[in-house]
Amino acid sequence: MGESSKTSGENGEKITEELLKLIGWSSPLKGVSVPCNSKSHDKKTHGNDFVFIYNNPLHENRTDIVYVSSKNVKKGYPKGDQGVKTAFKGHLSELDGIVSCSKVSGEIKQAIQTFQGRKQKKHVGLLVWLHGDRETQNRDIKPALSRIQLDLASNCPLYLVDMARASFIKEAISHFRASKQGEKYHFYYPKLGNVIANADERYGDLLPIELMASDLIPIRFTLGEKPSLCLYAKQSFSEESMKKLCSLAFDFADGWVQDIFIGLESYHPAEDKQTKDAVLMAYQDRKANIKVFCYKESILDLLEY
Repeated sequence: MGESSKTSGENGEKITEELLKLIGWSSPLKGVSVPCNSKSHDKKTHGNDFVFIYNNPLHENRTDIVYVSSKNVKKGYPKGDQGVKTAFKGHLSELDGIVSCSKVSGEIKQAIQTFQGRKQKKHVGLLVWLHGDRETQNRDIKPALSRIQLDLASNCPLYLVDMARASFIKEAISHFRASKQGEKYHFYYPKLGNVIANADERYGDLLPIELMASDLIPIRFTLGEKPSLCLYAKQSFSEESMKKLCSLAFDFADGWVQDIFIGLESYHPAEDKQTKDAVLMAYQDRKANIKVFCYKESILDLLEY
């Protein structure tokens, strides 16, 4: 049992590391152990699976220090909502303790000093909670977690990437990389508050934590000689989702793009075409071409060629 648990944990760390590489989080610190400074934790040290430090492109003056905790179970999440809640609470409480003690540790302070980041430092926790059951890979556990209340000591934001979201990230980026334009692309950074104002600087090689934990991945690429936008969404096609994504895409594009591509979890080129065209008619005065596709590949994709 112990050997199986160890193997499952190692597999989770391997998948997590590869996932981080996909979003540009290369060369994170691995296996950083920090001393515990709280009697309530009842332990001497905390182990960080990964620590990643980067200048957050969504905020002009902020450096993020992200403490990544990888959890992996072989046979899937607990079947019932209560089991999911209990397991999640345990994982999140553990991560909260890691962040609470790591942010004041000498090891992390030295790493931040070596990085030479921006003036504002933001300590963030990221729980990557995976499992090995293919049949329930896309199970939505968010409803089970919606009303959880925890007394967290770190006072730092904690994010969750579950199996469904990790799969979405992998599928979206792999899908774009396999396209004709996939050799050269950047993640696009939309205006989300106190962000860089210059559009020429609003894209880069890494995906910030806010977008990693969202259901959207915006990608900027060149089509011919013109900049274009591809917006991947962890959503199924519907009239309502189409309206929201079109509006969002135009907000993101901010007038600099003529070609917009919207990728969805489900879109039937024959059955959904009429609804799609009706939605796009509302945007015909906008100078942009919008193409909708499903990033889960199917022979039906040939209808869009």
